[in-house]
Amino acid sequence: MLVQHTTDIFERMVRDMPPLVPQDVQKDARHALDHIKSNLHLDIDEVEDTMLTFGMKLWPYREAFLEFYKIYEGQLGEQHLLRILSREDKKAYSQYKEAGGTFGDLYSGKGPIHLFTSQQRGALCAALVTVRKEVWQYTKQAVLSKDKKKYEARIEEFEDIFEDIEKRLEAIREMAEDEQEHPELAAEMREHVRGFEHGLCLLGPKLDYAAVCNTDDHFVSRKEQRKLHQRV
Repeated sequence: MLVQHTTDIFERMVRDMPPLVPQDVQKDARHALDHIKSNLHLDIDEVEDTMLTFGMKLWPYREAFLEFYKIYEGQLGEQHLLRILSREDKKAYSQYKEAGGTFGDLYSGKGPIHLFTSQQRGALCAALVTVRKEVWQYTKQAVLSKDKKKYEARIEEFEDIFEDIEKRLEAIREMAEDEQEHPELAAEMREHVRGFEHGLCLLGPKLDYAAVCNTDDHFVSRKEQRKLHQRV
């Protein structure tokens, strides 16, 4: 069941690859997905490792694309929603906004959602799926035309960030390998690295770059504290 769930996430990642991902990466990712879906004997670690490989290659493109998507979602999302909703659902949405709800809240179910009937909530969910697809397509067109130079610049910036992330994660791995006196601390380091990798590849919470930057200092401090305790 867990293997299938991870495969589904990988399939979504491959399906939603942003524009300008190199053709060889796209081809290899689709081939890897087909291999996973046709091989019933792979365990969860093997599926995750494959997904991590491609998730890291795609990360700069996804992050850059999502920045533009969020901008256009804020600019166009509500317009698309109102075009789709029925007259009665528009009235309910107007009341929802008057009570303090926002368009962005709808995706997370925040705000005075109780103002919608169960039937209206179902209609809203379907409409939001459509809105997301429409804004996604609009963004893909925009980053290949009017926003292309800005999009390419952000990809390069995220590639630089990713290079720094890789160096920091490798430093933590080396720290774990060198940590012989406290195996539990080494295990914690490796767990942190895996968690950050999952965040890069949709398998965990979105990666927090600041947290990555602070982790090596955190573990250096933890190691020094343990040394002090041993001396006491």
